[in-house]
Amino acid sequence: MAINDAMKFIRTTQKDKELRQTIYKIEPERFFPELAELGYNFTMYEFEESVNMMHVKCQSKEEADQLMQTSMWFKMIVS
Repeated sequence: MAINDAMKFIRTTQKDKELRQTIYKIEPERFFPELAELGYNFTMYEFEESVNMMHVKCQSKEEADQLMQTSMWFKMIVS
């Protein structure tokens, strides 16, 4: 399911520096197809939905802040 892929992507990128470096190298017009090749098949809408779902479940301000930082980072990379 795409939203699960987006959630997995968020959790993984928060911890995996190598994945983040790979993502920086993706050309903007190939961004989502290349993410799908890496096993993360979702759209921008599904990413935003997953952030909203995860935000509701945050147990602390720090956890929520980290999620929002990841969301802003992703949106910066995609644009």
